[in-house]
Amino acid sequence: MLRQSLKKLVPLGNAIVSQSQRNIGASAALTQKGSLDPIQQLFVDKIREYRTRSAGGKLVDASPETEGKLNELLGNLERAFGARGVDMTQFPTFNFAEPQLVWPGLTQDQINKVKETIEAEAEKERLLAAEKAEEVKPEYFDG
Repeated sequence: MLRQSLKKLVPLGNAIVSQSQRNIGASAALTQKGSLDPIQQLFVDKIREYRTRSAGGKLVDASPETEGKLNELLGNLERAFGARGVDMTQFPTFNFAEPQLVWPGLTQDQINKVKETIEAEAEKERLLAAEKAEEVKPEYFDG
């Protein structure tokens, strides 16, 4: 009887040990969060330095020759695409307008009748969908 109870407690003990080891490992990593190794610290320092040097959207450590080349390329784009006064370094914004539907060859009365028919069909479909949703109620299993 003692053996049977020990056999049942051993897996429980192993689970507790593994969970405690995981928790200790995770908490040790969290306590050392502030101190990075030298390579990581160097990387973070360089990123911070780059952020301060690139303020205002300018190129970092760009020579006048590089700046001139950039301006020349932007000028070529402006001439090629007719984009005078447009900032070519920004992502474009798109404005889509809703198209105006045209009913060729129909009078206004006919157009109104077609629209009423379409609305009536849409309402029928909504009602059918609502009826189906009411019919298909999930059965809950208490087991």
